Amino acid sequence: MGSDRDERLRRLLIAAAATVAFFGSLVLLPSGRLFVSPDENANAFFARAYAHTGKLSTFEPLNTELGDALHPRSVVSIQGFLVPGGFLGIPVLYGLAVRAAGDWVLPFLTPLLAFLAVFAWYALASKLFGRRIGFVAALLLAVHPAWWYYTARSLMPNVPFVAFLIFALYVALCRPFARFTRKTDLIDPVVAGTLSGLALFVRASELVWIIPAAAVTALVVKRVHSRQAVGAFLLGATLVALPALWMNARTYGSPFVTGYAASRATEAPSSVAVSDVPAQGNAFVRAWERVQEVAAPAFPFGLHPRNVLRHVGAYAFALFWWLALLTAGGIAVMLRTRGVPSLERRRPRAYHAFALMGALYLAVLYGSWKIADNPDPDAISIANSYVRYWLPAFVLATPYAATALVWITERAVTRDGKRMIASALAIGCLALSAHATFLASPDGLLRVADTLRRDVAVKVQLLLLTEPDAVVITDRGDKLLFPDRRVRVPLRDEATFELMPRLVLRAPLYYYGITFPSADIDYLNQVKLKPHGLRITLVRTFHAESLYRIDAGPAPAGSDEPVSP
Repeated sequence: MGSDRDERLRRLLIAAAATVAFFGSLVLLPSGRLFVSPDENANAFFARAYAHTGKLSTFEPLNTELGDALHPRSVVSIQGFLVPGGFLGIPVLYGLAVRAAGDWVLPFLTPLLAFLAVFAWYALASKLFGRRIGFVAALLLAVHPAWWYYTARSLMPNVPFVAFLIFALYVALCRPFARFTRKTDLIDPVVAGTLSGLALFVRASELVWIIPAAAVTALVVKRVHSRQAVGAFLLGATLVALPALWMNARTYGSPFVTGYAASRATEAPSSVAVSDVPAQGNAFVRAWERVQEVAAPAFPFGLHPRNVLRHVGAYAFALFWWLALLTAGGIAVMLRTRGVPSLERRRPRAYHAFALMGALYLAVLYGSWKIADNPDPDAISIANSYVRYWLPAFVLATPYAATALVWITERAVTRDGKRMIASALAIGCLALSAHATFLASPDGLLRVADTLRRDVAVKVQLLLLTEPDAVVITDRGDKLLFPDRRVRVPLRDEATFELMPRLVLRAPLYYYGITFPSADIDYLNQVKLKPHGLRITLVRTFHAESLYRIDAGPAPAGSDEPVSP
């Protein structure tokens, strides 16, 4: 009876934590149809397009004349058709939900998946490590800063991918459908395979670490499931893979081409890999280059150990230091399992192998990459892509952190002492997570929400000041303008200047971006635009950015001085 009461209490507390996280993740909702990143903007646009037209493309007539030059970031133009510049999973799955329930449901889908994933994680971690650790791991997941932050960034694919992966592992291990199907035990593997397929439909690139992690896990546990179960799992995955490949072929011309591959030919790279090859003689350099060539299929961003240490230290340890310390402590506690029968250790051992291989691979894969998301290259922020790329590793680490918290709580002698320690630890972890998610500089969610509210007001003015058929050249303002206006990215590109004389003949032409000093206006008019028979004039300034009009004709006398409205 007592155990039932304890279980109800655990579920109630998990529901409370997941509910707080759900409503907290809606902090960006008042921004309406404006999103933080171009990826989110593109996913929202194509999800709505798929919901209303059944298509993942939209035709831009001017692109047939201009060589597919007009499109925002995270969108690709192929022979005049605008298509997603990423994976198709979010536009398709969320588009289907919008078609079924209405446009209002779009920003709630990722928070809902995250909410349900917390309960699935509780069941899964409890099966592996016991209910106490599973309970704490679920609480840690609900309010983990990386999970919470990217749940709020609801059109990013990272949380949906991990959520579907959690659902797949939960069904495969906990077998929730077995109790309803007495004649066969293959329903659970089929469902697990289908959920795995959905996870990869959302982020197919994660396959590069899931396959080696699963292979190492199989070697460690030395156990193979029945052929029927494996076949049922593959059948479920195929039910998703075949339509996904067909959609890729229809959208990009090949079943094995994604929007990322298509966009590399049309978009400037947002990040660069920095070499760590030391100057220690030609023989060493040649040997290291050979290692890079051999590793390239598995590590497309190269192998750069110093980058890995630098980025892991900054984004996995310093940014979430309390969770890193708890994880390290939990691993130390779990290593003390020599007295546990091997049969009882089999499943945890499989988890350890999967988590270790997955975390190491992700650390080396993305840690070798120098990602420049922020205009300030030295900024360490939760909004940097390292955090979302390493989200699977952060989730996999929660049972270890939970083990440390349980161990600390058990050091108290009395029941009241344990409750006091548990309450203090819970409050401390929640406070640190909330601060990192909502308040930390420079990209805490409250600051992002304030920025989005200002951007909404600016967007309204931009749409009033530009014609519906206008083309706006911009560097980072495409998320404010697309799809209401056609955009060209970026200004600082010779191809853009060569394109301008053709653009002004076909549509009103503008530039929106950082306000130019008078000297830059003169330079643009006299050096960059004059040879093309064009001029640029100020329309209006908004905070640190301005809207300019680009017309045919000589530059006006004198320089335009920016004046705020």
